[in-house]
Amino acid sequence: MNFSACLFFLLFVAAPACAPAKEQLMKVKASLSEAAKYEVPKGWAEEFALNQGDPQAVVTRDLHKIKVRLSGGAGSRYKNSGAFLAGFEAMSKGGKKADKKVTVVVAGQRVLLYRREVPVSMPAPDMGGPSTYAAEEFCVVPAGKLFFVLSYSYGDSIPDASYDGLAAWRQFLKTFRVLKPK
Repeated sequence: MNFSACLFFLLFVAAPACAPAKEQLMKVKASLSEAAKYEVPKGWAEEFALNQGDPQAVVTRDLHKIKVRLSGGAGSRYKNSGAFLAGFEAMSKGGKKADKKVTVVVAGQRVLLYRREVPVSMPAPDMGGPSTYAAEEFCVVPAGKLFFVLSYSYGDSIPDASYDGLAAWRQFLKTFRVLKPK
């Protein structure tokens, strides 16, 4: 393909296709910023996406990951927090219910902090072998008719000796605020 053909493709075919995706991400970011306020830990990056119809922010540093998911709205897989906690996304490996760990105060509300095992690596489909699991902590925070699912995980079964992601997660929970609908 020559240069002018590539330029034509980028300007008139690929660029317009990117615009709706960018617009959708801006809507996701706006809906989250209207519903909650939180501080991204220093040195972490933030991205926005849709997850099963729910707006979601993913805050990362290396293999550490904090997710902020707003559920219960139009198009959401879960209509209420009870449906989420009974669903497969709140289950641990083997279909077990997540462990209730402790209660914490998030956004002025006392909520349960759950712990579950999530896969961080799986064998290739044509290869045998075990999957590797790591712990994920999550809580469900009511927000009027909607609810937030906040979670933290480290993407390896071996803890990170160079950085305490759990301390950053606990500090994140202290900064999280649910905003009143306008």
